[in-house]
Amino acid sequence: LLCLFTIPVCRAVLVNRTIDSNKGDPSTGFIPIYQPQSPWADQTCSGCYIQPDITKAFGGTWNAATYHPELQNVNVTLRFTGVAVWVFFILSNANDHGTGTTTNTQLNITIDGQYAGNFSHDPDLSTHDLIYNATVFSTSSLSNTSHELVIATNNYPIPTFLNFDWAIYT
Repeated sequence: LLCLFTIPVCRAVLVNRTIDSNKGDPSTGFIPIYQPQSPWADQTCSGCYIQPDITKAFGGTWNAATYHPELQNVNVTLRFTGVAVWVFFILSNANDHGTGTTTNTQLNITIDGQYAGNFSHDPDLSTHDLIYNATVFSTSSLSNTSHELVIATNNYPIPTFLNFDWAIYT
């Protein structure tokens, strides 16, 4: 006799999801948390010296802030469930307003309250071109649980420019 055994097969499929700077995560409804709110501005800011092209920004949106050491730290918080995450910023170089405008980017990243890395961008003063879809952080070694990722200035001694565009998680 030939006996056939049926072995159940489970397949998990990894799915990429996005978190837009303004629209958030369409699958969970989570919107990024910007703290404190006062220094943050989005693509509707008419008085911002650095004006990314909305046709090059993910979803046509971005959120930016300039941190000054004498003021409160600024941060953006993302929440997601997954095993990997990539965070994208728009980075600035030289601009039409001269050297008085902060264009460098200095960031500290924590995941679930633990230090996960940092990022630094010194502007190229020979170009006015912005850098779109710049990966400022990525990791693919997370457990498949809920996570909180915080991108912050953490008391840097010099002003720093942050422009969060989007993130993708798996």
